[in-house]
Amino acid sequence: MIKHLSLFVLAAATASFAVDVELHGEIDADYASYWDKDFSPTNAANQDIKLESKVFLDENVSVSIQGRTHSNYVSENGTEASQVRHENRATAMGDKENRWTGFNFDGVSLAWQFTPLARIVFGDLTYNAGSFSYYYWRDTEDYAVILRDQSIRGIGFEVENGKAYIGATENNSHSLAAFITYGFDLISKTEERFTITPSLDWVFGKEIGRSYTYALGTEIQYAKSSDFFSYGINATWGTHPYKGHGVHTFLVEPSFNYKFFNIAASYYQALLAEKDSSVVDQTFTEDERMFYIEPSLDLHKKFSMGFAYEFHDPSTEQHNDSRHFVGPSFYLYPTVEAEIIFWAGYNICSKGANHFSMGMSGHVEF
Repeated sequence: MIKHLSLFVLAAATASFAVDVELHGEIDADYASYWDKDFSPTNAANQDIKLESKVFLDENVSVSIQGRTHSNYVSENGTEASQVRHENRATAMGDKENRWTGFNFDGVSLAWQFTPLARIVFGDLTYNAGSFSYYYWRDTEDYAVILRDQSIRGIGFEVENGKAYIGATENNSHSLAAFITYGFDLISKTEERFTITPSLDWVFGKEIGRSYTYALGTEIQYAKSSDFFSYGINATWGTHPYKGHGVHTFLVEPSFNYKFFNIAASYYQALLAEKDSSVVDQTFTEDERMFYIEPSLDLHKKFSMGFAYEFHDPSTEQHNDSRHFVGPSFYLYPTVEAEIIFWAGYNICSKGANHFSMGMSGHVEF
C-alpha cells in the first residue's frame, strides 16, 4: 500500500513544478470491540482512504486523478468492503491480508469550465442519488434510497444545481448508462431554503449487468433558521423495477436545534416487489425498515454528546432477524473538516445473543 501511495504522491509532486496542483482527500478509520463469546480487546478495525490530485492546466481546464484503499473482509459471497459498526462485516485486527490493502488507481477525468456557471467533464465519472444523513449510512457506495454509486467512462455536463452524464458502464461491455439530476430552488434565502431534486438513471443495451434498467426518484429538502433556533427535513422517494414489478423506497429525516440542544432522526421504509426475495437483491440498503433517533447536547464548540437508538429490520414479514442498538456517542471536532466519535452500546438481537460493544470512528476531509 505504501508503495502505491508513494507513487501517487510523487506523481502529484512532480506535476506541481509545472502547473498548479491541489490534493483533496477523505479519510475514514474505525476500531471496535464486541463483548460476545468471541471477545477480544482487538476485535476489528478498518479504514477507507480516498485521494484526488487535481492538476490545473489553466484557469478553466483541469485533470483529476483518483486513488483509493479500503480494508476488506471475506464473506460467503467473496471479498467485500469492511464496516466496523456491522460486526459481522468487520476485518479482524490480525488479518493483515485484508486489513492492509493496496492503494489502487480509481479513475481519471478532464474538466473544462467553459463558462462561470457550466462545465464539461470527460473520463471516469461517479454518480448517486438519495443519500442518507445518518452517520453510519452515509456511504453511498453501499447505501442509498434512489441509487447508490455508479461508475461510467463517458462525458457529462455540469451546472451549479445539476448534472447530466452518459457513458459506458463498469458492469459490462455491452451497455450505456445515462444519468440526469437537477435541484430546483423554490426558496433560496439566507434563513430559509426549499429545494426539490428529481433524478433519473437509465441503462440501455444488452446484458446490462444489473437487475434493474432504470432508477428514478425525488429528494425534497427544507430548512429554516434564526439566531437560536433551526429546523429542517429531508424527504426522499425512489423506485426501480425488480422482475417486472416496482420497488419503492422512502426516507424521512427531520432535524431540530435550539441553542445547545439537537435532535436528529431517520426513518427508512422499502416496499418490496417480492417478499420471498432478499432485501439486498431488491434495494440499495441492508434493511427493509430502519429507524434512528439521537438527541444530543453541544457542551462546547468542539465537543458534544448524544444518546442514540437504532432499529434495523431486514425482513418486516418474519421479524426474526431484527436488531436494536442503544447507547451514547461522544463527538470531538478538532477542526472544521475533522470529526472523531467515541461510541458504546448494547445490541439486542431477535436471534442470537445480546451483547455490549464499543469503538471509535474518525473522519477527515481536506
